[in-house]
Amino acid sequence: MSAAWEGEAVGGQRRWRGLPVPARDAVVAVLVAVLALQIPPVHPEADTGWIPHTVVLLACAPLVLRRRFPVSVAVVTGALVFLAFAAVGHDGSLLAAMVAVATAAHRRPGAAPPLAVASVAWWYAYQVVLFPGANSLVEWSGDPSAPAVSVIGDGLDFTLWALPALMPVLAGYVWRLRTDRAAGIRRAVRDSFERERLRERDRLAREVHDVAGHHLSAIRLLAVGGRQALEGRDPEAEAVLGSVAELSGRAVREVRELLDALREDRLSGAVPGTGFADLPSLTAALEGTGVLVELVMPVGVGDGLSERVGADVYRIVQESLGNVLRHASARRVRVRLTRSADALTVTVEDDGRRVPVGAEGDGGIGLAGMRQRAEELGGVLEAGRMPGRGWRVRAVLPVGGASGGAGAVEETQAGEGTG
Repeated sequence: MSAAWEGEAVGGQRRWRGLPVPARDAVVAVLVAVLALQIPPVHPEADTGWIPHTVVLLACAPLVLRRRFPVSVAVVTGALVFLAFAAVGHDGSLLAAMVAVATAAHRRPGAAPPLAVASVAWWYAYQVVLFPGANSLVEWSGDPSAPAVSVIGDGLDFTLWALPALMPVLAGYVWRLRTDRAAGIRRAVRDSFERERLRERDRLAREVHDVAGHHLSAIRLLAVGGRQALEGRDPEAEAVLGSVAELSGRAVREVRELLDALREDRLSGAVPGTGFADLPSLTAALEGTGVLVELVMPVGVGDGLSERVGADVYRIVQESLGNVLRHASARRVRVRLTRSADALTVTVEDDGRRVPVGAEGDGGIGLAGMRQRAEELGGVLEAGRMPGRGWRVRAVLPVGGASGGAGAVEETQAGEGTG
């Protein structure tokens, strides 16, 4: 029962915070007005008709703007509450003044001292109006024969008398201190996580550099050496080794650029050397693999698009071509980029086997990565079999590459992918 109640409370807080700030302020103003109307007037002979109710509502109305203009709202509300009581004898709107002053002390903590002085002065004037026949504070203090100065001069009596006026200021100020303390704790926790994330990222960068960088460099050196050894004797093998050397050299450069981006904390942008302009060299590098790659990319298809979009298009095409080489046994691949008024479409089609190896199950890490890239740009990625033979990967990305709107990810054949 307790857990269910706590869950409801947390859900209610989230729904409340999800409302726009003006809506929340309007709700608070309405609640204060409803409560103020329930408070009976201090004088039994005071009017209880529609006029005092209207005055109370007018006194609560400025609370709608209490966050935007806290001090001004406190001054205006205090004046309206004072006039409301002086005119119709209804003091229920005093609650509105307390809320306004507390908000001002919270939103403008530097104004707390003058707010305290003004609140005490306002409270004094309010009591004079409340007891118009009294000699200042003398009769109100319970000792009509004592001079007013002696009552005010007594520190304890004055403190007790002024406490109602100071409570809203103190409440708002303490509220601000607690808010600042909570924000400081959140910043400290966030900074701690950020430092840990940076340490882990640096460690991963070192591991990638030491392992992947070393092996890729070794592959490139072996390919270059083999090509030189076969020079003039086996043109086909020489071409294959040349492609291996070029691809491994490109991989080494991209790994280094990625590691530099990791260390410089600029992963939100594009890694250099990965964009629309690099697609021709990417497809040309596969010429020695036995797969004919056709790139259809109209001139200016990437004009006006962000580097992030270009980098993600490059990675989607790169992963799709890699899947073709690993799984599909295809002879021909067509990469086509088209652009409409509101979207960029990237299509990679091959003539490989009907179901590529690794297409079953959850689709593999590569397809998941392509999906995530499309989602982060607010787009859609589809992957599935074509009629007859072959495999198609199709990504539709919004022009501009706005991050933040995760689009739906669809797949033409559920549970299938390229691995």
